Amino acid sequence: MSTYNIHHIAHNSKIYGPGDRDVIWFKGCTIRCKGCINPHLWSFDKENEMALSSVLSSIKAKEITLLGGEPLDQKDLYDLIVELKHRDIGVILFTGYSYINLDEKKLQTVKLCDVVISEPFELEKKDDSLYLRGSSNQIITFHTNRYNKMDFEERTEYELVINDKLEFRGRKDISFIEALLK
Repeated sequence: MSTYNIHHIAHNSKIYGPGDRDVIWFKGCTIRCKGCINPHLWSFDKENEMALSSVLSSIKAKEITLLGGEPLDQKDLYDLIVELKHRDIGVILFTGYSYINLDEKKLQTVKLCDVVISEPFELEKKDDSLYLRGSSNQIITFHTNRYNKMDFEERTEYELVINDKLEFRGRKDISFIEALLK
């Protein structure tokens, strides 16, 4: 049975790719980039272990972004992406792996995705002006025609979500947060 270590699933996001999308943050990362924005997701300690059927039933959008932690460190990620594609759900995958370092299973997994943002974050190459990338060495690869380069030119840096709790998503800009609190 396929299971996943999930940190959080968000709905109606507009900052992790084009359109309204669901976002899944996975827990666990072997890459551990210096300067990572999500070091709290490096640990493989079980947080919210979900079966494939539970993950699929949690998805509401026709577009999804997978990030983490490191999604490719989930041993059953291939199974999830196959099911998403069968449901005609667009998939964007963030990974710190380089294509040249992928084993055959991980390579098959990334090639199922519509778009992959790859390469490790490099603090020395940090560039906040890049859309969906934190450093200039990171690459956007299109595997299908579902999205095009124009879809990745629009930029939204953050979103504030108010539902059962207040949630701030995106690049943390302290001046923006301070202005909100005034």
